[in-house]
Amino acid sequence: MEKRESLRGMQSASVRLRRRSRLSKSTIVIVGSGVVGMATGKGLKAKGHRVIFCDVAPDRVALLRGQGFPAIHTDELAGPEPDAYLISVPSPTVAGRVDVSFVKDAADAVGRAIACHRTWALVVVRSTVPPGTTEEVVLPTLELASGRRAGAGFGLCMNPEFLRAATAEQDFLHPRVVVIGAWDERSDHALRAIYAAWYGVPIISTSFRTAEAAKYVANLFNATKISFFNEMLRILAVAGADPAAAFAGAVQGGTGFWDQWYGTQCGAPYGGACLPKDTAAFLGFAEDLGFGDLMPILKATLRMNDEMAEAPSPVEAPAGIPQRRAV
Repeated sequence: MEKRESLRGMQSASVRLRRRSRLSKSTIVIVGSGVVGMATGKGLKAKGHRVIFCDVAPDRVALLRGQGFPAIHTDELAGPEPDAYLISVPSPTVAGRVDVSFVKDAADAVGRAIACHRTWALVVVRSTVPPGTTEEVVLPTLELASGRRAGAGFGLCMNPEFLRAATAEQDFLHPRVVVIGAWDERSDHALRAIYAAWYGVPIISTSFRTAEAAKYVANLFNATKISFFNEMLRILAVAGADPAAAFAGAVQGGTGFWDQWYGTQCGAPYGGACLPKDTAAFLGFAEDLGFGDLMPILKATLRMNDEMAEAPSPVEAPAGIPQRRAV
């Protein structure tokens, strides 16, 4: 696929603090009014934007209207002609694979709405999707349905959400970072303008695939961290240690807990005086107790480190991440 002013070739993300600028108030349609869509829409409304919720479920549309929110059914998307459409529909896992059919259907509906636009509009994917989905599924669907080309005919961004279900609305209002994967500069600037009210929040501008990947990196790390502590809970319990006290000491004393960049300078095995010997020794300790099978994550860690030592990753470590030495 030709470039068409694409930013897809960007190899490293540029992190920039937003400049204080004149706020731009936009009309935004939230396509998909679940947890993410509601938190996003309410947050944007709180910052002064005009928000219209959209959903395929008539009962949800009726509920939103009953709560005083402007809400439309997907069939009515051709009416508002907003400045931006934010796609926040589900992307469920089915048989171990991501089902992007809802995302594609939403893109098709938005594309048909854009076909009736008299002006340029921005489309933003907020749904969690695997790298390549925005480029290979959403983009061609929008172009086919709208009869327009990305760039000149409409803008396109991937803007992953980092929201917790229980505190989604507060998380949206108080983000730690905004990640924007943009098709071109115009799309990037248009989404930055929507977020202009969030002064001082860092923005990472990058490619579609990198923005899509950022959400998975965050979620997979969280899942792995929980599983690691579950693994340690089991082995410490049989070893006669107090897991809660051990965890408290580790969290407050371990570099990897209080230094957010620790371990992210990847591409090579961990080294130093402590990590290689302590990981191998603790697995041996567990095996001597007869509980080596309780430590699959530690075994995988040792295996990964051995593989990296034998054949370091051909991919360069991410630019802009501070280097950290193993301790």
